[in-house]
Amino acid sequence: MKLLIRLIIILSGIHCLQAQTALSFSEAREIMMNKNIQVKINDKKIETSHYKIKVTEGLMYPQIKAFGTATYMDKDSKIFLNDKRDGLATLLNLSSPSVLGNWDFTLQKRDMEFGGLSMSWPIYTGGKIKSAIHIAKLNEEVAKVDKSSSEQNLISELAERYFNTKLAEEAVGVKEDVLNVMNVHLTNSLKLERNGIIAGVEVLQAKVAVAEAERQLLASKKDLQLARTALSATLEQEGEFSLTSPFFLKENIDSLKGYKEKAVANYMQIQKLKLFEKIAEESINAEKANYLPNVLITGQKIIASHNYPLIKNPLTVGIAVTYDIFDGFARKNKILVAKNEKESIALSIEKLQTDIRTYIEKLYNELNKSNEQILALNQSIKLAEELVRIRKASYAEGMSTSTDVIDAELYLSGKKIEQLKAYASYDTNLAKLFEVCNMSEDYVQNTK
Repeated sequence: MKLLIRLIIILSGIHCLQAQTALSFSEAREIMMNKNIQVKINDKKIETSHYKIKVTEGLMYPQIKAFGTATYMDKDSKIFLNDKRDGLATLLNLSSPSVLGNWDFTLQKRDMEFGGLSMSWPIYTGGKIKSAIHIAKLNEEVAKVDKSSSEQNLISELAERYFNTKLAEEAVGVKEDVLNVMNVHLTNSLKLERNGIIAGVEVLQAKVAVAEAERQLLASKKDLQLARTALSATLEQEGEFSLTSPFFLKENIDSLKGYKEKAVANYMQIQKLKLFEKIAEESINAEKANYLPNVLITGQKIIASHNYPLIKNPLTVGIAVTYDIFDGFARKNKILVAKNEKESIALSIEKLQTDIRTYIEKLYNELNKSNEQILALNQSIKLAEELVRIRKASYAEGMSTSTDVIDAELYLSGKKIEQLKAYASYDTNLAKLFEVCNMSEDYVQNTK
């Protein structure tokens, strides 16, 4: 059974070496940005917003339409005036009314067809079109902010999964070292037993330690596989990766006050709310414009017609003015709605700024805590290594037990993994801190 377990470990290690591809954090970022569906969705939203601006700007230009109409009535429209003609002929003592001609007229035949062009051009709307264009442009800025926010959030997600995978990789390395050390310890124990220096129970404890080390190594490999699966999901690319960017600590980190100021000034969600506040302001202006009249230039040209009345293919041009006298107080209430929305957004900005300051302080304290742990664990690891050396020397002389050596080795490996976790926590929280401060690109530059 032990041979089978060792064979599985060896074969899985060989498979990983063959399939893995070297991947730095910046390379992972490029893969993610090129393949991530959300990035493509945000690009489409920006493109859509751009065309919406053009649609709104089109309201400033004349709207020219072609039209055609055909009608049919049950009878012709006529005016009968021959009786008036006959009365006039009698008054004039004419020999026959017919000398005055036929006074029965057809005003409109029963069928009529005509077609042409019509034009409508708003030359004054009280500022409604101008406000609509400004709102469309602000919505494009909102789409750009959403894109930037999403990309920075993806960098934070990538940092978490990349360095958690790095942690799992390093943990596997530590567990492999423990297994190798336990195998060496078992070999030495067997030699010491044969020489009569230690009892058989010490060898049994060494064998138990080897079996436990093998079990923990298999568990670590499973954790690594899960971490790699999560990383592949973020990259949206299948494959085994060997992560080349090491854990790091940022040099010359800014003060807590500095990061709070940057976050309040640059956090993407605050920028988005500020844009919504401007949109609300433009909505107020647009609603106020409803108290002003609308003025349009209108025109129509009949190009072709059949039985069209009075004038052959006329051209008409005019000015139309419309004004809403009473609309049930809708305009007044719409202005109040827009004002309340603006005030609500302003309060939301104030609350978010307070929350962001608290969040920044939390992240900053976590960074300092991780940094302190890393430095303290450096000393602990050195002491643990010295303890292992002393225990091994004492064991070789028969002055300590196998348990002492095993405990020292496990203590050393535990401190190494603690330090790796502190590094992973530091790099993950730093990515979140930089995301809130709109500095995710700087974070990528800090990774190697």
